[in-house]
Amino acid sequence: MFRRLAFGRSTRISTVVLAGAAFAVAACQPAKPPPPPVTATFECVPGGTQESQTFVVPPGVTAVTIAATGGQGAAGMTEQVSGGPGGSGGLGGLVGGTFAVAPGVTLTVNVGCQGTTASDEGGNGGAPNGFGGTGEGGGAGDGNGAGGAGGGESDVRQSATVLVAAGGGGGGGGGGDGTAGTGGAGGGGAGGNSSGGCGGGGSGTQASGGAGGAACGGAAGDTATSGLGAGGGNFNGGGGGGGFPFGGGGGGGGSVVLTPDAAGGGGGGASFVHASAANPFATPGVQAGNGLVAISYEA
Repeated sequence: MFRRLAFGRSTRISTVVLAGAAFAVAACQPAKPPPPPVTATFECVPGGTQESQTFVVPPGVTAVTIAATGGQGAAGMTEQVSGGPGGSGGLGGLVGGTFAVAPGVTLTVNVGCQGTTASDEGGNGGAPNGFGGTGEGGGAGDGNGAGGAGGGESDVRQSATVLVAAGGGGGGGGGGDGTAGTGGAGGGGAGGNSSGGCGGGGSGTQASGGAGGAACGGAAGDTATSGLGAGGGNFNGGGGGGGFPFGGGGGGGGSVVLTPDAAGGGGGGASFVHASAANPFATPGVQAGNGLVAISYEA
């Protein structure tokens, strides 16, 4: 009886000691870090008939974090006679936030391209255009120092609801006599005036499109009336950047008598983040080159 009782106690004591040692070892082990988020990245698809891209929310995912940048505006062309350089294109805006979603929901993605500069003819606005999104950059005024076109707006939508939209930068004014205006920043920047008095296009806002810049011997820039960037005035005005809900205004054009006047830059397009976003952010004038969209989630 005594031996069995003593043995039982010994067994119980040993079990407790071993269990405590195992707990101590487990407590000393560093916790495993959570797996990194999965990120799907979308790039612009250049061309006049760009189509929207899609992202389907995976099973078990109930929140996504979206970051989007608009396309940069193109630089204005150097004037062929005087050698006067064109203005630089405005950088695209950056926006983002975290959104509640349901598994299986499809998000529509439009990514803005950088505007172009074309010899003598004003550059083409950056996609997306009417075939994809609503924020194509405005074309530029033509001439011997053609202006740069505006950059395209990038956005992500759930059905008809725009979750985020990053404004495209305005195109730079074409070169000539004097200093050409620079393109405005996507997400909230007016185009620069030229030294000869050609006005820069206004920035798109949540309430209205960017106003066209005043002319200095040529034609005034167009005023934006939708998400499309407005066209630059002849001669050589920079195009406005695409935006949501409104694009930027076109830069004012100069004279082409003998040597053209340097022209005004286009305004940047408006950016937008839906009120349902957690941790929203918006920064104007960040993205060089084509726009990008990244959608991240916890696997």
